[in-house]
Amino acid sequence: MNPPPLTADPVVDTPAAPAAPHEEQRVAWAELFFDLIWVFAITQITTTLAGAHSAGEAARTLLLFLPLWWGWVGTTLVANLAGSRVDRAAGRLVLFGAAGCGLLVSVSIAQAYGDHAVLFAVAYAVLRLVLWAVRSGLDGAPRRPTLEPFAVALFVSAPLYLAGAVLGGPWQTALWAAAALIELSSPRLLRRRLSGMRFETAHLPERFGLVLIIALGETVVATGNQAAAGRLGTPELAALLLAFTLIVLLWWTYFHYGAPAVRHSLEHTPAQSRIVTDVFSYAHLGYVIAIVLVAVGLKKLLAHPLGVPHSLPELLLAPGVALYLWGFCYARWRMFGAATLQRVAAAVACCVLAVAAVVLPIAATAALLVAVLLALNGFEAWLIRTHRPLPLLRLPRSRVTTES
Repeated sequence: MNPPPLTADPVVDTPAAPAAPHEEQRVAWAELFFDLIWVFAITQITTTLAGAHSAGEAARTLLLFLPLWWGWVGTTLVANLAGSRVDRAAGRLVLFGAAGCGLLVSVSIAQAYGDHAVLFAVAYAVLRLVLWAVRSGLDGAPRRPTLEPFAVALFVSAPLYLAGAVLGGPWQTALWAAAALIELSSPRLLRRRLSGMRFETAHLPERFGLVLIIALGETVVATGNQAAAGRLGTPELAALLLAFTLIVLLWWTYFHYGAPAVRHSLEHTPAQSRIVTDVFSYAHLGYVIAIVLVAVGLKKLLAHPLGVPHSLPELLLAPGVALYLWGFCYARWRMFGAATLQRVAAAVACCVLAVAAVVLPIAATAALLVAVLLALNGFEAWLIRTHRPLPLLRLPRSRVTTES
């Protein structure tokens, strides 16, 4: 999408000094290898969530994804700050070590609230130790211990995960939820501590785009495996076509219109920490969770295309698409101070479908979601082609400034 005709709002961050001209940092091969572990991790989360029997089980499963997410984000930010050194021998070994920790966390997911709780917590604690140590050795890192997100994850959240794993039962859930909440809030509460960092503006958009490709790819695999495991009659083939179309439209919504705006904002804002925190860390977390929900919903679509939902996993399709679209509204507000009306309207429509889905065949819900996304992307294509201004839903400037 063409850069939005809006300027970034003033924020309270201290602007970092302008970076000297340099060659764009590209994603290293070792980073792509590192991502393979998170492909497996998302598959594990999706599989476990598909078997959830209650909202509590679903919430506990999604809770397991949060440390995996912050581990991926932390590794990506460290690689960005390291620059070309990430593709040297030492940088590659760090990425392989982080990948090994991620693999141990991932294989523990199915029994994370049982026999593998300690393995899950120890592997994550080691991952946070590695990231904190590497971050502390980079140029621009604080010369003395300070309260910043990497330290909070290691010295506060990791001990809570370890304690919860040892205690088990309700204490485990409570302590892991507290650890996740601390990690979720620390980038926002301590964003001033990140304001002195200067992030490379080509690398981060590419990396966070790739994590969406990982999630969408897992959705393709989950859908394909479900289709291949059952009969392929006319209803199933029609459902497969709907599923594929929906996945393509999710890709189009992000990469054709959303991704260029993110890079534009990161390049032109004087306060990169706001974009890194609110858009990359938070909004993209919402995107990935949304895609996981969609993947579960599409698995159930292929299993029972004409059936009316009778379980929670069968109802996750519409909420997943709604969350995905609300993520764009939030991201654009944080970048430019306004959300586009068409994406707000599409998100509201998906929320209505989420309510109606309890009485509709899953295939009908999927078809209506495809219609919403087709209408959204078609309308945005018309706006761009005819050079019309984007219809915006602005929030009061005072709110944007005070919440930054």
